Amino acid sequence: MLQAIRSRAGGIVVKGLFALLIISFGFWGVYTNSPENEKSPSTVIATVGEQTIRAEDLRAILEPTLQRLRTQLGTTIEKQQIKQFGIVDTLMGQLVDRSLLDQEAARLVLEVSDDVIRGAITANPAFRGADGRFDRNLFNQVLAMNRLSEDQLVARLRHDIPRTDILHAITAGVTAPRVVVDTLHRYRDERRIAEIVALPLSGAGDVGQPDDSDLAKFYETHPDLFRAPEYRGFRMASLSASDVEPGVEITDARLKREYDDRKDDFATPEQREVQQILSPSEDKAKEVEAVLAAGKDWREVATTIAGQDPTTIDLGLMKREEMPRVLADIAFELQLDQPSQPVKTPLGWHILRVVKIQPPANQSFAEVKPKLAADLAHEEAVDRLDKLGHKVDDALAGGMSLAEAAAKFGLKTTVVEATDIGGRNPDGNPVVLPVAAAEVLRLVFETNQTELSRVVSVEEGAIFVIYTDKVTPPRVKPLAEVKSKAVAAWQADRKRDAMTKQAEAIAASVKPDMPLAKVAGDRKLTATVSPPLLRRSDPANGVTPALIAKLFAAKTGDIVTAEDTNGAYVAVLKEIKPPEALTDAQAAQLSKELSGTVKLDVATEFTEALRNRFPVKLERQAIEQAY
Repeated sequence: MLQAIRSRAGGIVVKGLFALLIISFGFWGVYTNSPENEKSPSTVIATVGEQTIRAEDLRAILEPTLQRLRTQLGTTIEKQQIKQFGIVDTLMGQLVDRSLLDQEAARLVLEVSDDVIRGAITANPAFRGADGRFDRNLFNQVLAMNRLSEDQLVARLRHDIPRTDILHAITAGVTAPRVVVDTLHRYRDERRIAEIVALPLSGAGDVGQPDDSDLAKFYETHPDLFRAPEYRGFRMASLSASDVEPGVEITDARLKREYDDRKDDFATPEQREVQQILSPSEDKAKEVEAVLAAGKDWREVATTIAGQDPTTIDLGLMKREEMPRVLADIAFELQLDQPSQPVKTPLGWHILRVVKIQPPANQSFAEVKPKLAADLAHEEAVDRLDKLGHKVDDALAGGMSLAEAAAKFGLKTTVVEATDIGGRNPDGNPVVLPVAAAEVLRLVFETNQTELSRVVSVEEGAIFVIYTDKVTPPRVKPLAEVKSKAVAAWQADRKRDAMTKQAEAIAASVKPDMPLAKVAGDRKLTATVSPPLLRRSDPANGVTPALIAKLFAAKTGDIVTAEDTNGAYVAVLKEIKPPEALTDAQAAQLSKELSGTVKLDVATEFTEALRNRFPVKLERQAIEQAY
């Protein structure tokens, strides 16, 4: 279909849409309100205007979302946590918003031409090769990785682009008002200075050993400290381009054709190492010119007479096209070590000198032949892998086992007994995988037990398929298995409790005539004055976020306490330093930074208003039963 679409570049909105295209792949699944879904007997979980949202629509975006969360958190998200985190409600809101915008686009009869779709696809950086041009092979690989056909992508864009056009139309030109900018600036850039006493856990001394009853109680009330993540055992068959390349033969004739086609890539134009003296005025430039003619040192003249930053003297080895044309025309006519006459540009008055000339060069066929052969062998290997992946997929779909497919197609087999989503086995050691570990583990944790995955191609040139043998759910390890860890955690908890009580006692002892420094000194502790602190914590200042939060909720002179895993803290807020007023330029920059949030608020208000036109009804009971 793509070949049939006429060429024309897409607009800014389309390009913006494609910045998120790869994220949306695999996220929304097949278009939510497609005719196929309308005929599905699956449970209806929401009605939006004349459209319905069904259980499989939510499932299609829920699974990839959970997978991303598993990867980010390094642990499995359990069913009850899905509701606790509000994941289902958030995704339902996204589905409803999409439906509202789709129906509004249909009401407005918004359509997208083939030219716009083709321009959007070919302009997408995700589909461009090393030469910056649209790469058909890369395009096919990305679609295959996301289980999309070309027709499905085009059909999806016909729905997605009008939706994006609507949002762009209502948010274009939206900016944050100056009053909002100033308020945020005062809040974000206010600084506070405090006097702080730190009470590290080491100050608690020996807290002894817990008896069996205390340890059992601590273990029961802190199960998350002893929880093992979900582990999965799997078998994998894979092949990488490096495995295929040795069997690829590239003829000399093909190499020569490639060399002739790419001769410009192997030609290096003349380059010159250029120095400049940049003067602020014509009079100063003429003074520099005269002093240089008298034999004075170039760098000394640049820094003492022209007042130039020494780091701006050397422009380095440059090609003609890398310099402004007016300067390039001069630099590439100069003799070695011959100063030019002063020349004016918008930056000032320049005097140039060439200190090295590197003549143009053309690499011969013999010189580039090894690299050409390696590049073509890799390209051929990737092409073969792509074709082989389709054959393996067809064979597995026809009932062939993973072992049989590996033997028939020469795939390498890897067996992993158990790994968590972070790629570590139960002993905490990393699992070694022959190809793209992140991609493999993602697929392993997406595939149900005793199920075979699809064949996946990865960008660096490899294919793989996995079979999940065993799923070990997350579990709280028995106390006997984690006893030493439980004892250490109990002791740390006791120390933290002791330090917290000591901090509270110090805070209670501080009086107008008994400042914090005196109270701390009497206990052989030290009070230190913090640097000006921002609301956002900075590891460089050594102040725990828990204490910063307390200080920014306090008034000058207030005493606060806080604790973290390292101990406890007592602080007196000494000073509140409001930020300086913003200049107009700074306000404009901050307004620009806020524009995304403001536009999101406007878009949210718009979709809320669309609910009056297209009423929304959520089937809560059906959602609860499904999730």
